[in-house]
Amino acid sequence: MLLLPKDLNNALLDMEKSCLSNLNSQDYRFTIDFRFEGLKFNKIGFRLYDFLSNHNNTFLTYSDPGAVALAQRDYKEIKDKIYTFKSFNDSSNISNIDSILISMLPQPYDFDSFEPMCENYKGKHFSINPKFEDANIGIGSVIRERRKSFVKTWINSYFLQPLNGGALMRIYPNNWMLFKEKDNKYFFVKDFETKPDNETIFINL
Repeated sequence: MLLLPKDLNNALLDMEKSCLSNLNSQDYRFTIDFRFEGLKFNKIGFRLYDFLSNHNNTFLTYSDPGAVALAQRDYKEIKDKIYTFKSFNDSSNISNIDSILISMLPQPYDFDSFEPMCENYKGKHFSINPKFEDANIGIGSVIRERRKSFVKTWINSYFLQPLNGGALMRIYPNNWMLFKEKDNKYFFVKDFETKPDNETIFINL
């Protein structure tokens, strides 16, 4: 039985285990989600980079040049491994199918630069806390359907979210696991093959 991590460091170890399983799978697009406020996602991204770079040539991508400049400043030793979505798509590395790509926090407004990069890259791709869909796009529109099809190409690798009275966790390739909080302790409630919706979570908590 899997247990909830005691702290962020334990959660990051669980994340690494899930990503290691991903490297041995036939799929190639994976999401990693930490649904917490106030996290420093650059630290999570570079923790994942350090882990994955032990297994293969690894790159980091961001949406804009400003984020790239800050990351290159803080991690000078790997500055040549850090790109924007667009610049990575325009680089020769886009065709390196034996490499690993990490994308940081892609948002709906990044879709026009993020999706082409994803389509052109055929190596293992991990996206940290992505938000792919945009509720402001009209229902039934061609763009919405295109985004929905794109979302379906991704598989969740790691997910951890505190809930009101519980928590939801997934460590690939295991099922989604729901925990209930009582007296500051968490107890396993039920697992699910697919991510449970809000109503299912409410009923089981």
